[in-house]
Amino acid sequence: MKKSKTEILHSEPVREIISSPPGRLVRWGTAAISAVILIILVFAWIIRYPNVVPSSVQITTENPPVTLVSKISGRILNWYVTDGETVHTGRLLAVMETAASIDQVRKLRESIEEIQDPGSVSAGSLPSFSELGEIQEYWGTFLKNLSDYENYVKNDFYGYKISSVIREISGLEEYIRRVKEKEGFYVENQRIEAKKFTRDSSLFAGAVFSESEFDISRQTFNKINIELQDVRLDHAAKSLELARKNQELQDYRIKMTEERERLFSSLTESLNNLKAQIRIWENTYLIISPIDGIVTFTRFWKQNQMVARDEPVLTVVPLNPGNFIGRVDLKMYRSGKVRPGQAVNIKLAGYPYLEYGMVRGVVESKSLVPSGDAYIIEIILPEGLKTLYGRELEFTQNMQGTAEIMTDSLRLLQKVVNPLRHLAAKNRL
Repeated sequence: MKKSKTEILHSEPVREIISSPPGRLVRWGTAAISAVILIILVFAWIIRYPNVVPSSVQITTENPPVTLVSKISGRILNWYVTDGETVHTGRLLAVMETAASIDQVRKLRESIEEIQDPGSVSAGSLPSFSELGEIQEYWGTFLKNLSDYENYVKNDFYGYKISSVIREISGLEEYIRRVKEKEGFYVENQRIEAKKFTRDSSLFAGAVFSESEFDISRQTFNKINIELQDVRLDHAAKSLELARKNQELQDYRIKMTEERERLFSSLTESLNNLKAQIRIWENTYLIISPIDGIVTFTRFWKQNQMVARDEPVLTVVPLNPGNFIGRVDLKMYRSGKVRPGQAVNIKLAGYPYLEYGMVRGVVESKSLVPSGDAYIIEIILPEGLKTLYGRELEFTQNMQGTAEIMTDSLRLLQKVVNPLRHLAAKNRL
């Protein structure tokens, strides 16, 4: 009679086998599992995995293109270049709508640039301008101040006053010289009369002179004293008048200097204001190339197109752009891990990296302080735009893409352990 499966499983021999597995099988199984775990741990320790800090990147050059914007809202009055034209620094590219005549402003600028000493300029030698727009007021002020200065120099009011006072002073000095001579004569006469009066007094005392004769001698002596006193008073009065005239001369000279300096200062200030206003006008209405380069039109290419304030009008691409560089606006998060010298993989938006490959770069510098909420990272491209696939990409200004900055590499085991350490530290708190 055959035994059922249940009876076989519960039979004594089968129970002995199940309850007591072979020792060799257990040992080999445990060893195999331990070996696998050890191998995993060894590889987790050996394998390093770089941390990646991604961010957007813009590829440009050391000498980037210059975008020129409109300073006002208005129409483009005139173009002076064509798209793709090579221009040099200072070249006039376009003019915005303005009430001033460009030719008159240019002629005015040329005229006043030649003025070294505004005091030597004649108003009659300057051209006439009537279409200067907002510059007209400054031109009128300069002409008025120039006319005032010219009239001052021509009329020489204080010069005539000074000459007149100088003549009066010369006359007074000559008069005082003669009075002093006259005073000397009177002093000598007074000395003689004093001796004579003393002698006559002795004779009168000795009854040699009569009283009437002595009175005559005394009258003569008194008269010479009075005349000497009059001469000295006249000398003092004329000396005082001379002092007043000298003070008047000094005052006129001071006033002449002050008036000349005031008028010249006003003239110079009005000239400087005029030059400054011309520069402001040029900066506002003229679009001038700041570099040598090639003109590139974008949204605007013909006259009378409306342009908003601060809107880009055209771009000048430098003739010598220099080496390629990448600029990254790196947000604060994980920015502390980025340092100069770290490798960067760049995926350009216009060239799918799976097809073209990535461009290799190196972190060149990191700004010391953030700009807003981001640090500025500059990346150099040692091999230019040659990708890891060996393909040379065509450069266009301001290429966009994604930069993967390779920061410190961590072992794979650390990547697993670090979260556990964080949880353990958090639980201890």
